[in-house]
Amino acid sequence: MKENISIWFEAVSGSLAALLEEIAAFIPSLFAALVILLVGYFISRVLRFAVFAVLNKVGLDKLAKATGIDQQLTKFGKDVSVSSTLAMLVFWITFLVFIVTAADSLGLSQLGETMDQFLRFIPKIIAATLILLFGLAAANLIKNAIFNAAKAAEFDFARPLSKAAYGLVAILTLSLTINQLDIDTVILDTIIAIALATLGVGTAISLGLGSREASQNIIYSLYISDTVKVGDTVTTKDGIKGNVVEITAVVTIIRTSDESLKVIDNKVFLDGLTIH
Repeated sequence: MKENISIWFEAVSGSLAALLEEIAAFIPSLFAALVILLVGYFISRVLRFAVFAVLNKVGLDKLAKATGIDQQLTKFGKDVSVSSTLAMLVFWITFLVFIVTAADSLGLSQLGETMDQFLRFIPKIIAATLILLFGLAAANLIKNAIFNAAKAAEFDFARPLSKAAYGLVAILTLSLTINQLDIDTVILDTIIAIALATLGVGTAISLGLGSREASQNIIYSLYISDTVKVGDTVTTKDGIKGNVVEITAVVTIIRTSDESLKVIDNKVFLDGLTIH
């Protein structure tokens, strides 16, 4: 009995001694890893502050506001800006490098390799993010430019046309963003091609119908100019009476007795018109 207890005691004490030796050997590595993480966190915070200060000093946020990039970032949060986003990105990239180093010091090679692969993928993520932000900003600028130009030309389809242009650029931007991440986009490219073809046909039909309406109004404006002068008192077929204020290529504007302005398509204006 005593011999069995002695054997058991020796086995347990040997296991405990081996465990304590492993812990004693692991403590320096753990301490070194903690020091690496603390130093890495401090350096990452300093770099984050420095990058934010420099970018803010050179006016990157003002440029982002002028190009519409800040509007895309506000979707992720009210206080999100280009400078703060890039500064935070620098913080995490730097800190991840120290995390990989700390993992290696602990002998966690598998974790270190995984983190290292992720770090190698970060440049592609940054490039894809920039493509997405600048692409959507460009889409917004193009949408506003087309809308303003079409509105100035008094086209009724200004808003649908500008939205179609925005959608086209946004779809192309999405495709480029996904390709940058090395994701197979064969199915997506097919869907995009079908969507673009459908969008093109729809836009062509809309333009055709809108152009026909605009062309008719332009032709009618020639007849109106020959018979009606600015200042004439007229009554339309719908019973609207007033003085002609302006005759444009598409519409005629008259001022009624209550000083309100009525904008009427030239085709509608000329049909059943009475000149006093």
